Amino acid sequence: RERQLHRVRSVAEAAQSVLLRPLPAQTGALQIAGLYLPAEEEADLGGDLYAVARTAECSTRLLIGDVRGNGLAAINNAALLLGAFRAAAHRQATLPRLAIHLDAALRWDTSQWRLPSEPDTNEDFATAILLDIPDHDPVVHLITCGHPPPLLLRGDRLTPLVAEASHLPIGLGGVFGLDAYDVQTFSFDVGDLLLLY
Repeated sequence: RERQLHRVRSVAEAAQSVLLRPLPAQTGALQIAGLYLPAEEEADLGGDLYAVARTAECSTRLLIGDVRGNGLAAINNAALLLGAFRAAAHRQATLPRLAIHLDAALRWDTSQWRLPSEPDTNEDFATAILLDIPDHDPVVHLITCGHPPPLLLRGDRLTPLVAEASHLPIGLGGVFGLDAYDVQTFSFDVGDLLLLY
């Protein structure tokens, strides 16, 4: 039994290292650190996701999110969103276009095997935050899709970056005919610390 548990953990660790790649220590002017702690000791992998990408416009794009559910379905949807982000984050012109791309990718994947006569009862979605941090402008741009707000530590003051517009989770936006995402911009100065969770 112990050998079997060890094999299962080894497979989970290998899958996690492919999906949740280590974050770069630095990208542009940003220093980055990451830590993944599963909710349960035996559950090394689930629907949690995060990724970083550089753009040609000298900025860093970040994604953090949590897919609904657990098990293989959640892992599949997390992998899908991470792949879509990694493929598009560096070339999408705006954060709203990137959010539309991710929403459409998740909806397409979960509906492509449904027969036209079947009703759409899909309940796959992911809460997420998309961020864009320019190298030469002391701001952070973000789109919130049902995910808890980032926390900004400036000096000894901690401030949640609560967006005025919180959008539906990724995968539900297009279902309700939403194709516009509002970008919030917050000050992000040298020495500030931003916690995404």
